[in-house]
Amino acid sequence: MNWLVGLCLAGLIAGVAYRLRLLTVGGAWAAVGVGASVFGAGGLWASAPMVGFFFSSSLLPRLLGRPHKTERRTAVQALANGLAPALCCWGATLTPAYAEAFWLGYMAALATATADTWATEFGVRFGSPVWLLTTGRRIAAGESGGVSWQGTLGGVAGACAIACLGAPLVREGQLLALAAGLGVAGMALDSLLGATLQARYWCALCNSRTEQARCCNTPTQHLRGVRGLDNNAVNGVSTMLAAAAGVVAWLLR
Repeated sequence: MNWLVGLCLAGLIAGVAYRLRLLTVGGAWAAVGVGASVFGAGGLWASAPMVGFFFSSSLLPRLLGRPHKTERRTAVQALANGLAPALCCWGATLTPAYAEAFWLGYMAALATATADTWATEFGVRFGSPVWLLTTGRRIAAGESGGVSWQGTLGGVAGACAIACLGAPLVREGQLLALAAGLGVAGMALDSLLGATLQARYWCALCNSRTEQARCCNTPTQHLRGVRGLDNNAVNGVSTMLAAAAGVVAWLLR
């Protein structure tokens, strides 16, 4: 019954998000799959952190006065942050003896995604100055790999908020603190990957650097980093590693 209810609720929320122009059609279908997995595995309490992440990350730009950054999330963007939590939910369902381990991984993955999103939004809106994590060089706000104390505080707040929403899933205070800490660590890893391995390109038409393989409707010139490793891939890697760290930490405690 949980799976049927989860499918209906996920469809309803995804439909509302689509009408609010928060998701594309593909993004809505991806959200339905992730949402149904979460609710089917853990019911309403498990869905609260996921819903909190999705709506806070979608609406935060508007609340901070950045309406131009409220583009619809695609299926790739939805899965970049939602696949790791969904897999943890399946792990909790298929291995009940280790359910708490997977719930800790679930919380760590969502805390990472939320911390990264909040850090970016607060950093772009309020961050000054912004430094490249690896070298300390001043860079423009919003560039991958950049850090600021304002953005970092926003990220920590996001990780802690998600950990609090997950209290019914992971009842021990130490495990909740660990989930938040893994979220902050995942945020730092995301910035490190963004500063080192994430691909950078050059657009000759607009004479600017970009993180996209296409700009101005034409292919761009690869400058550095791993081809194909864009921001979505970095987000996916960070959330997956945070989830794995949460599961392993529970098993080793």
